[in-house]
Amino acid sequence: MKDLSSQDASAMPAEAVTLPAGKPGGRLMLLAKLAVTLAVLGVLGANADWPALLARVAGADPVWLAAGFTAKLLAVVCAGERWRDALWAAGERVSHGLAMRLMFTGLFFGQVLPGALGGDVVRGWLTYRGGASSAAVVLALVLDRLLALVGCILLLFLGLPHLVATAPPSVAWAGPAAVALLAIAMIAGLQADRLPLPGVLRRPPVRAVQAQVARLRVALLSRAALAGLLHSAAVHLCTVFAVIAYAQALGIPVQILDALAVVPMTIFAAALPISLNGWGVREGAFVAGFALYGLGATDALALSLMIGLSVTLSSLPGGLLWLSLKGSARS
Repeated sequence: MKDLSSQDASAMPAEAVTLPAGKPGGRLMLLAKLAVTLAVLGVLGANADWPALLARVAGADPVWLAAGFTAKLLAVVCAGERWRDALWAAGERVSHGLAMRLMFTGLFFGQVLPGALGGDVVRGWLTYRGGASSAAVVLALVLDRLLALVGCILLLFLGLPHLVATAPPSVAWAGPAAVALLAIAMIAGLQADRLPLPGVLRRPPVRAVQAQVARLRVALLSRAALAGLLHSAAVHLCTVFAVIAYAQALGIPVQILDALAVVPMTIFAAALPISLNGWGVREGAFVAGFALYGLGATDALALSLMIGLSVTLSSLPGGLLWLSLKGSARS
């Protein structure tokens, strides 16, 4: 088993990362996501009070703006630690610095590539080219996604008491009900290797999938996965803090408990692969969620746009880090 802890950027590929040519079905999916993004943003933008929004931004407190953006940068660092934990649980070890660079680079490509998993593919590819086994990388990618999801679920239930106390029951319990169904599906999926299969399905590819499911179940119960779950919760808490900081900067009245109740649901919604990098869906979720606490659509839209822009800006160091990885590989 390879140990990446002693490897640095010189282990990364010298050539540019290339992806397979798009297929017609992929282009149709991209167009569908673009349509959803533009449609939702168009509706929200048409109803927004842009002069008031721009006035708020122009008079924003720079200290709170810096605090919000710093929180989003810290979220990427915590996500890098989660990637390191996922690799550790999959049987590979990387240094803290390398894991962070890989996460920033993946986030950068996630912003510029059309696919929802584009950033994950690049991060996994770079990790594999750095010496990790392909099986471990695939396992770590799945585990990283699951840890991100479970971390969001933990935050959702943390804000649930306030949501139940302040929102209509049909709204308050809709998210937890969906999460419960998702959890049942996840648990059932993790038992796929234990299901008896008819002879026609006992083929090497199916057995390989079953073996990977068994490895995933073991990895989820490891100490590294627990550390990854804590880092995942930290990622989402950073986003909650960023929303509160931006609200303070823009003079928007948002209570801490309100943010804790709404933001996890917006993160969950933005993660759905139905728009481009969550744009549109996140804004709609912000407007709908904070409307429960009397926040106007323009103010909620402003907060969502600040989070979206923070994600984009915090991904920019990934481009420079990718170039440094390539440059180091040549030296």
